[in-house]
Amino acid sequence: MAVLALAIGVGFWVAGIVPKAPRDDTLRLAVVYSPDEDAQDFRTGIQIAVDQVNAAGGLLGRPLAVDLFREDSYTDKVELEKLVAQTLQLATRIGKMPSVLAVIGHGSSATAVPASVVYERHRKLFLATHATATSLSNHRLDLTFALQPNNADNANFLARWALSQGLRKVVVLSDNSGYGIETVDQFRSLFAQGGGTILHRGRLTTASRSIDDLLLFLMDNDLFKPADVDAFFVTSSATAESAQFIARARQMGLTMPIIGPEYLYSRQVEEWVGAQAMRDVVAVSIFDGDTTTPEGQALATPFAKVLGRPPGLMAAMGYDAVKVLAHAVKRAGTLSPEAIADNLRISRYEAPFVGASGPVTFDSHGLITDTTAHVVRHDGTRFHTVARYRKPLAPLAGEGAETPMTRSSPP
Repeated sequence: MAVLALAIGVGFWVAGIVPKAPRDDTLRLAVVYSPDEDAQDFRTGIQIAVDQVNAAGGLLGRPLAVDLFREDSYTDKVELEKLVAQTLQLATRIGKMPSVLAVIGHGSSATAVPASVVYERHRKLFLATHATATSLSNHRLDLTFALQPNNADNANFLARWALSQGLRKVVVLSDNSGYGIETVDQFRSLFAQGGGTILHRGRLTTASRSIDDLLLFLMDNDLFKPADVDAFFVTSSATAESAQFIARARQMGLTMPIIGPEYLYSRQVEEWVGAQAMRDVVAVSIFDGDTTTPEGQALATPFAKVLGRPPGLMAAMGYDAVKVLAHAVKRAGTLSPEAIADNLRISRYEAPFVGASGPVTFDSHGLITDTTAHVVRHDGTRFHTVARYRKPLAPLAGEGAETPMTRSSPP
């Protein structure tokens, strides 16, 4: 038999015909993650969605697979120029991979924004699951889509909630990152428009001052007393920095609400701080752990089997990125990135996709819209939704203005 096979092979070569290897028609998703922000939950949500897409026949009959790429985490302590250079190299490598249909992830706006330009040049769809910088969608790139509300949106939701609760005097704190500064500046402006007062605007840490130094100043200064503070608004690119502030503030007897954007709604933060100390920590999320869509249940059941706990925001973001992509491919009937992108934008008017986080639809700039944002408040055991706002929001109508969907009392 070996001699016969050799003879057949020689016959092909003599005839000028080379036998072709079986074609691998697998489509690939490049998943870029950093080793924080509940990375395990994020990757698990993506894999569950990929398994479900393949069980349903893949994308236009072709199987789907995941390639994982790890990037460094960004904080204001990291050399930004070096991180961006690494990002551009990684994005270029991914962009040159012909089997990659889309990129999902990037752990921060600092890496997602420069990477988006590279993916556009290489005709790769980019579903940004973590980035919230307003500049991501302001570029108006055809193939980039932001699955979370941006910093201006999140600041708007939280300012309205704080005003609705009668919180009028707030201390705002951030790190020195673009993320922290942009979010805090947006909150300050909107909070003041609604009649609130910023007692102090400061940095969480500096080269010469620690969290404890900051808290000592907040406890004993000539500008205001702790009893004057209705709440803190905290934003940082370093999750651990915010967790340390929460834990130490509670240890020093500061029990007022500590408000912050989406990353505070995190299993990682809760583990670092401890459930009891998390009481009255308030965040914003487009994923609501108290309600379930059909896709939410399709995520929750296998997720609990794998990790033994319910999914959170980042699991939902990874899952929805895969599922909305599959939805758009099916409707477009093609793997053309431009056709898929057009379908992602127009679906809000024709056939909106409802994922684990609710409706996943995009405006003309690729920013998620026509969805519900949830303000979540920790009760010492876990987070519960205490208010809902529909995006896009109407202009702030005055002090304490809320949307009709808002439920402001804690559970």
